[in-house]
Amino acid sequence: MTRISSRQFRRILLLIVLGLFARPLAGRSQTPGLIKEVLGDGIYLFRAPSALDLWTATNVVVIVNDRDVTVFDSFTRAGTARLAIAEIRKITDKPVRTLINSHWHQDHWSGNAEFVKAFPGIAIVATTGSRDYMKRMPARFFAASLGRSVAASRAALDTAVRTGKQADGTSFTAEARRTMEKDLDETAAFEGEVRALPRVLPNMAFRDTLILWSGSREMRIFSVTGDATASAVLYLPAEKLLVTGDALVAQESGEGPPPWTTTSYAITPWLQSLRAFEALDVTTIVPGQGVAFHDKAYLRLTIELYAAIIDQVHAALERGVDGLDAVLAAVDVDAIGRKYRPTAELAPAFKAWVGALAKRVYQESLDGLAR
Repeated sequence: MTRISSRQFRRILLLIVLGLFARPLAGRSQTPGLIKEVLGDGIYLFRAPSALDLWTATNVVVIVNDRDVTVFDSFTRAGTARLAIAEIRKITDKPVRTLINSHWHQDHWSGNAEFVKAFPGIAIVATTGSRDYMKRMPARFFAASLGRSVAASRAALDTAVRTGKQADGTSFTAEARRTMEKDLDETAAFEGEVRALPRVLPNMAFRDTLILWSGSREMRIFSVTGDATASAVLYLPAEKLLVTGDALVAQESGEGPPPWTTTSYAITPWLQSLRAFEALDVTTIVPGQGVAFHDKAYLRLTIELYAAIIDQVHAALERGVDGLDAVLAAVDVDAIGRKYRPTAELAPAFKAWVGALAKRVYQESLDGLAR
């Protein structure tokens, strides 16, 4: 079994993350730490590699309108939000008047305070459901996960020092010790940073659909189910651009199957959301993490994957397969998984991902029952 470092743990705090770091991509300019892509006239994607934001490789989309700027999501760390604000000011002297938070997970709204400081009077928009979750999810909810990671890493380090072996049985070298100590120190510092982050709630909320106009630009925001319920996505019909937040999740590199599932068991509604995306007239899709897609191929393959898992779990239950383990054993979507990277071996983590999603489908199918 592969040893999981605290650095990797930060990326699986909620679900399963495959720990891939962003790599330089031709044709994309880079500010210090941020990757910037031009998506259209006045539309920019700022990508924060996980090595910078320390949580996930979160995406922020910036839309420069006739008289103002609209921003979608605000990163995990205050410092990363400040980098984005500085980059916006290089692009335009127009103020940011609207900030949209896609959902309540910390890596998508922890930079709100920096935007409020930089642009007083800014409207922060989210669904009413997301705002309610934000109110109930104090910083310690996330910091506690980091605290558990720190404790586990410290115990693993103590054991390795005592035994001379790592958790996977390999020799505990001086280099391995330096890596573990660095991860431990970094995670402990990040825990403190998360606890201290000001938590600025949205000041504008909607339930189903909200349409904004800035000059001639129409921006449609609507509520969907993704890796969090009551998520907001942004659709620009004239530009044929869809910004999904984590309603569509992708690897940081853009390659391979989705990197995580969800903590909820609203999987069928998530599939319905993905199918609604497919029905839109779009040529560019920006997921919550990873590169922008310029066709619907990834979206369609992900729809196929989710639908197959749901169908196989339902079929197993309906023919009398009893118990979670037996149902999970009946699910086989490896053939679909291989379609994401036909020339590469299917990563072992894919089965763990399938198992996690199938478990949620199992719970959903039995109205929350897990047995």
